[in-house]
Amino acid sequence: MAADARSLVERAVTRAVRRYGLWSPGAGLVVAVSGGADSLCLLGTLLALREHGHRQAPGELIVAHFDHGLRGEESHEDARYVQRLASELGVPSVIGQPETPYAPQVSGSIEAWARRERYAFLRRILGEQQAERIVTGHTRDDQAETILLHWLRGSGLTGMRGMAPLRADIARPMLDVTHEQTLAYCAAQGWQPREDITNIDPRFLRNRIRHELLPLLATYNPGIRDLLIRNSELLVADEDYLESQAQAAWADVAERATTESVRLRREPLSELPAALRHRVYRAAARQLIGPDISLEARHIAALDNCVARGHTGDVLHLVGGMTTHLAYDTLVFQKAAGAIPAPHRRRSSESESPTWRLPIPGVVEMPALGWRIRAWRTEGVPGSEDNGALPTAPGLASLAFADRPAELGRAESRVYLDAEATGDTLSVRAWQPGDRFRPLGLDGEKKLQDYFSDAKVPRELRARVPLVFNARHLVWVAGLRIDDRVRLTPTTGVVVVLQLEPLTGPEFGENNQ
Repeated sequence: MAADARSLVERAVTRAVRRYGLWSPGAGLVVAVSGGADSLCLLGTLLALREHGHRQAPGELIVAHFDHGLRGEESHEDARYVQRLASELGVPSVIGQPETPYAPQVSGSIEAWARRERYAFLRRILGEQQAERIVTGHTRDDQAETILLHWLRGSGLTGMRGMAPLRADIARPMLDVTHEQTLAYCAAQGWQPREDITNIDPRFLRNRIRHELLPLLATYNPGIRDLLIRNSELLVADEDYLESQAQAAWADVAERATTESVRLRREPLSELPAALRHRVYRAAARQLIGPDISLEARHIAALDNCVARGHTGDVLHLVGGMTTHLAYDTLVFQKAAGAIPAPHRRRSSESESPTWRLPIPGVVEMPALGWRIRAWRTEGVPGSEDNGALPTAPGLASLAFADRPAELGRAESRVYLDAEATGDTLSVRAWQPGDRFRPLGLDGEKKLQDYFSDAKVPRELRARVPLVFNARHLVWVAGLRIDDRVRLTPTTGVVVVLQLEPLTGPEFGENNQ
């Protein structure tokens, strides 16, 4: 029976990894372990895949536990328990704590603060360890609760699709596993999970959904959890299509987008179908306050009213310290001074930005910068049959920085490099003082700071430009210019293709549970 409990969960996780491509074979993973049954089951399953030599098995695992300190000594004992178990299993562990304690007057709700602090810690470890994914132990039960929670908050269809198996840097391989199955798995392993008493505290909405609302709904339909999840799965294809249309609409209505403000053209915004217009609002909010805080139905209604009937100077106060105001022919989203920082932004106290490994072929997502880059190889010189022009990536608009300087919130681009000059090892990070490269067409190197100035890249956007390096030098200032040393030549045989895409839409905007 114990073997059945283990194999059932391990098969479900294996299916999820294979179906959704949650990580590359042998990838390094940061495993979020609270000490509860779900996260212990996750860790055990990942270790089992590795021990069995499964082709979907990860490589190095890092156990990451965040001690919020909200339950005093009990919280600290959870941390010690996770550390002891990781040591027994031969897995390195990292324990994190918040830099400043929870303060309701500046931190908002305790749930939002805890989630924000936890994911900031997990992403810091992800960058330090150069791992590929953060992996969490969210289960089928969590999914049903999340769908109801989003519905009650008026999140629209996007929220009703629930948590995705893979979004940005977070993988959730256990969304087809129930909490009851994780308890059985831990019992089979001889583990005694820690119980967090705050999980039954009725002050928290999620707990009331779990212990009051769902049991009540089950009296009307015993299969309510499965019903909620089946409905959410039906929405995925529709949502993916609407989101792709919203991304195209963003290019038409976004006049300027930075990490401090987003300016949307009022007339084309008002002409969008409501389904797309509302997604543009949410994309603007994510740009300023990150994915942890979402616009609710009442905010969307107020914005619609402002766009349709508002007057210049009208101001709306939204969430996360964000406001919007009408300025003649634009709707401006502004992050107020002292607002909650977006969780993907680098703290000013950090001396260096994280570095991400970019495999070829492969993809790297950089939530800290708001971008992803895809890489692959192809034979021959692209576009040689058509006047030597390089083809535009399918579905992506080519850049036009000459007449629209460095609007990085709208930039999408694909470039082609000589594979031999580029090499097999690529990495990505943000700009650091002293960076230099040789812009395409120039004989000598140039300071990147001077290049940014010449290209009229706003100062507030420079830290968000992904820089791609090979083993020797910078090869691509993403979205702007490649290095002359990796250009295509008449003797180029194999080509490396790099494609830049913004992390917007459900990939980047989902509430991280």
